[in-house]
Amino acid sequence: MSEEDVKKVASTKMWIEERIRTLEKEIEALRETLVVLDSFLLQKGFKPAVEIQPEVIEKAKEKVPKIETVAEEVVSLNTKDGRIVATAYLTPRTVTVVPASTMKLKISTPPFTSYLIGKKLPQMVQVDKDQAKSGAIGEGDVLSFSVEEEDGFIKKIAVKNYRTKIRLKEILNLITWTFEKMLEKS
Repeated sequence: MSEEDVKKVASTKMWIEERIRTLEKEIEALRETLVVLDSFLLQKGFKPAVEIQPEVIEKAKEKVPKIETVAEEVVSLNTKDGRIVATAYLTPRTVTVVPASTMKLKISTPPFTSYLIGKKLPQMVQVDKDQAKSGAIGEGDVLSFSVEEEDGFIKKIAVKNYRTKIRLKEILNLITWTFEKMLEKS
């Protein structure tokens, strides 16, 4: 290969790398737009088109976790490298986290049970119980959480009474970190 050919190959390589970075940014922007659109449709009570066959609708209902109230805000939870691992549906008192449809997270994969469910969230519950005992908060304001699973996979995590934005952020960061570590192990 001549020096001119090597320069052309190197130039093409740099162009491809830049194009990949540009497309990755576009993909992330599209994902964020989808989250906003999902939120809008959810708030407007979006219903499937009438032409959809009833069997298809029933199968789709089985796959979508039920969220009891309409979310006021929808937030996507991303790993450090930008992958969306879950979507959080927020109401003033409850956050419901649903793993991304592309993620299959087993409840048995560490550190889900040992760290998040067995340690961090129970510690928050205990802090609230202590505050309720001292009268700082009402009994009905104590944090609670539940995990819905299907065939050993996480379907959703619901956390009630998170109370403050700071605590909500802490909970979402804990869940994101936990899911990220679980993905590394699967």
